[in-house]
Amino acid sequence: MAEECRKRLGRLLHVPADTVAFTPNTTAGVIIPLSSVDWQPGDNVVLLKDDFPTVTYPFDLMLPAVEKRRVGSEELVRDPGVLFSLVDGRTRMVAVSWVHFLTGRRFDIAAIARFCRERGVVSVIDAIQGMGIVECDWSSIDADFVAGHGAKWLLSPQGTGILHVRSETLARLRPVNLGWLSADWEDFNDIFSVKPVKPGAARFEAGTKNYLGVCGMNESLKFWDDLGAAGMEARIRALDARLRAGLEAAGFELITPPEPELSGCIVTCRHPDVCPLRIHAWLREAKMVCAVRENLLRIAPHFYNTEDEVDRFLERIQDPRAALAKPSDCRT
Repeated sequence: MAEECRKRLGRLLHVPADTVAFTPNTTAGVIIPLSSVDWQPGDNVVLLKDDFPTVTYPFDLMLPAVEKRRVGSEELVRDPGVLFSLVDGRTRMVAVSWVHFLTGRRFDIAAIARFCRERGVVSVIDAIQGMGIVECDWSSIDADFVAGHGAKWLLSPQGTGILHVRSETLARLRPVNLGWLSADWEDFNDIFSVKPVKPGAARFEAGTKNYLGVCGMNESLKFWDDLGAAGMEARIRALDARLRAGLEAAGFELITPPEPELSGCIVTCRHPDVCPLRIHAWLREAKMVCAVRENLLRIAPHFYNTEDEVDRFLERIQDPRAALAKPSDCRT
């Protein structure tokens, strides 16, 4: 069953199945490449200033002595060159998200991965905000590491992390996160002779997998086998367009760009006159779920949502009573 799921993930990402590993979460998929580099005094890593903590905290907490060079997401979405200008001969790694968790802005990951590959810099991409619903051929992107998680768009249980590792990268990095199940066992009768390490990304699965979680993810991925990522994306973007039109008509400012090539499938917005925490509380009363991050409303329809649900959401969000809803301690 786990190998069937690995093949489904390979098809979804357009990569060979043996380049995919199961991890506990996206963070583990960032820590593995971080730990694979033999960091030396004077080395640096390039990060986003405003990335989700999944990407930034491992570097800040595990590599306090390594220089962090940071670029803002708004700068990067306009021009990858601002990131390139931070890279020098001591840059060992670039670690960024593909789709920004807050604004929904999408970065030119192909250009970033190509730039890094040409200079021997390890590229680490957090793809969780787009994986599965923004069509992408990761084999052509050719990033060194692509981390994600099934519990976001892939509708899978918690604890179902995903890590794609470029085959050529495996040979040149320090072995990490290896255990007895990293070895290529033919059977468990001959226990004491040393077994070779698995040739692919499955070497990072050091011990027993989260088989219950993988089973759930395997079932969820059947939607993608049936509908395809491109069909999934088209459906969600149609709902997003309906949502965006209604939000603009209601006076909301849209933060997420409308162009598909510049955005993921979340819609982030704010109202100039109403506290987002009040709006969020008003929506929650009606069992309508979105998120508040940094005083922005983040809304994420999926393929199973309906046009009627979007319309009812818009009707609720425009209700004048939203401005009066608790809580009252809104940040400015």
